[in-house]
Amino acid sequence: MKRTLSFLSVVYLTVLTACNQESTGINIESSAIIVIVGNKEYNGTEDKLDQTQEIGDQIGTIEKKTKATKMPAGNNQSNYFTVGSEIYSVKGTEDYIIVKDKNHKSQLMKKVAQKS
Repeated sequence: MKRTLSFLSVVYLTVLTACNQESTGINIESSAIIVIVGNKEYNGTEDKLDQTQEIGDQIGTIEKKTKATKMPAGNNQSNYFTVGSEIYSVKGTEDYIIVKDKNHKSQLMKKVAQKS
C-alpha cells in the first residue's frame, strides 16, 4: 500500500511539473534575443554602457516579431520584442543599439561581428 501511494505521488508530481512548464511558456531550450537593423544582427548582451556613451536618436521601431526560436529575416524584426518597440542608436559607437519596449524598459543590444 505504501509503495502504491509513493508511486502515485511521484506520478502526480511529475504530471504537475510538466503541466506547469507548458502553461507558463517555459521553454527548455533558450533562445538568443535578436534584432535586425540596417541589415545587421544585434544580440542581447550583459555589457553596460560606459559613462561617455548615451542614448542617441531613434532609428526605427520593431515592425515584425518572429517566433522566439526563429531567426528574424528582415530589417526591424525581432524574435523577442513586440511590434512598436523603439530602436535607438548609441552615441559614439555603431557596435550597440538600445531597444525600448512598450513599458519603456531598455535592453542593450550588441552588434554581431560579421564572419569573413
